[in-house]
Amino acid sequence: MFTTLPAILMLVVGLFTLALAILRRVQSGRSPVVLTYGNDAEGFAGKLFRMIVAALVVHLLAIAAFPDAVGATLGRIPMLDKPLLHAVGLVLMTLGGGLTMLSQWAMHHSWKIGIPEEQDAPLVTSGLYAFSRNPIYVGMVTALTGTVLAVPNVASVALTLSAWISISYQIRMEETYLSRAFGEAYGAYCKRVRRWI
Repeated sequence: MFTTLPAILMLVVGLFTLALAILRRVQSGRSPVVLTYGNDAEGFAGKLFRMIVAALVVHLLAIAAFPDAVGATLGRIPMLDKPLLHAVGLVLMTLGGGLTMLSQWAMHHSWKIGIPEEQDAPLVTSGLYAFSRNPIYVGMVTALTGTVLAVPNVASVALTLSAWISISYQIRMEETYLSRAFGEAYGAYCKRVRRWI
């Protein structure tokens, strides 16, 4: 059962995100998924992030289906391969996934996956966004850190580091866009609220 929990937690967050995207599309008539596929920096970041997420999905599903084979192939990290750390990892995955979903929901119609060509929704600065400018990403990084502890192998570490670099880059692109879109209001928000926590 333990080896299936990381995949189940990841699938819950994924299904929630998909359902929310469908709901927002029905409500507004426009898709909140605005990822680009171009050759520019934003397109590259989007492609990289999609590849990392796909690899994480395959990795966790493989662990759920073939735990011994994956453990033998990828090599577990002995220092982290402790039942207590596995439990802490599951707790972090749960908290991080929960924070990600709550943060997505809290943005209402301002929630987008990607950077839109034009801003058509208000800047969200209340609720969870009064404590972090990026609570969705804080949740994702928390869940990814939990993954390393719950499934301590080389692939988990590599995927988590890759995702953290990708997320950090995405945040900076979004900050540039939001600064252009909201001007002084976004600058004042940045002075009040930290990027992470």
